Formats: sequence, C-alpha cells, structure tokens
Amino acid sequence: MRIIRLLYKSVHYGNILLKAKVCLMRFKLSLKLNDCKYGHGVRCYNAIPVLQINRNSGVVSLGNNVMFNSYTDHSWNSKCKLIVLANATLTIGDYSGMNGAMIYCSQRVVIGKHVKIGGGTRISDSNHHSLDYKIRRTSRDYKLAKSAPVIIGDDVFIGANCYIGKGVTIGDRSIVAAGSVVVKSIPADEIWGGNPAKFIKKLTN
Repeated sequence: MRIIRLLYKSVHYGNILLKAKVCLMRFKLSLKLNDCKYGHGVRCYNAIPVLQINRNSGVVSLGNNVMFNSYTDHSWNSKCKLIVLANATLTIGDYSGMNGAMIYCSQRVVIGKHVKIGGGTRISDSNHHSLDYKIRRTSRDYKLAKSAPVIIGDDVFIGANCYIGKGVTIGDRSIVAAGSVVVKSIPADEIWGGNPAKFIKKLTN
C-alpha cells in the first residue's frame, strides 16, 4: 500500500511540474508574439495570464523574476490580465508579482521593483468613460476618456480587491489595505485604506 501511495504521489507531482512547464512555455510564447520585452526568471502559475496588447504601438517591459499567479478554480476566479492600448507603455520592475490582478494601460503605467499586488486588484490609468452622459451615448466616449499615468514605487504592497485610479502615484514601501479605492497619490512609507483611501499611519523601520 505504501508503494502505491509513493507511486501516486510521484505521478501526481510529476503532472504538476509538467503542467507548470507547459504553462510557462505558452506564456513566454504569448509574450514574444505580442512583442513584449521580459527579463530572465519570468514566471506564471496555475494559468496563462491574458494579454491584450496593441501590437503596433503598445509597449510592455517586464523585469527579471516577475511573477503572475492566476486563479481559475476558487472564489477569486480571476486570471492576471494586461491590457495595453495603442501608444501606451506598461513597465513592471524586477521581482514584482501579482495574483489574479488586472492592469489597464491607455497611456503609462509603471510598477516598481519588489511590488506585491493582491488578488482581484485593478490598476487603471483611464476613466474609461466621460462624465458627460451625452458623450457616453456616442462612439466617441471611449476615445475621449481622460487618462493620466499611474506610478507605483518600489516595495509597495497592495492588498486584495483594490482599485488604483488614473493619475495616482504610490511612494516607495507604502501599503494599501485590502478593498481600498485609491484616487489620489500616496507618499512613501505610509499605510492607506478605505473607500476612498485615506491615511492610516506612518510606517517606521
């Protein structure tokens, strides 16, 4: 019986490793097909991230050891997704990672080094729609949506299910509490949370 268990574990873990290798190979192929630049050690787990990138002028640059963890089989039920429009630039620094999160880039989004982005988080540099209902009724709505760069510094930790809006800068080492809606910039070394996100406390080393 013990031998059977050992054989089962061996086959089971072998299948997991094979699945992980195939997933990574397909992800790297998808990056190459979309003309994305990436460093060594890029990783993806559980499922291949969704890439919607304008091949003519959308630019994506991933640093070394960037990690994407997608979910398809539990409550978050979300794959990592990168959406980069024409003439937009997305940069993700070394050793940063995201879990089931989405980045929407219509102009410029910069993620620093060693950044952790929690499951279900959405980062967008665009309003997507006009405040004017008359414009929203037209095909110009999408094109006239306001946008502004999003800059996230090094060592930032963003909790699960957050929204980071256009024009926001988050300073180095700051923390955003889970479920927060961030619509204005956060200085370095601070904890913010809530809807809308507000200052909670200063971080001290």
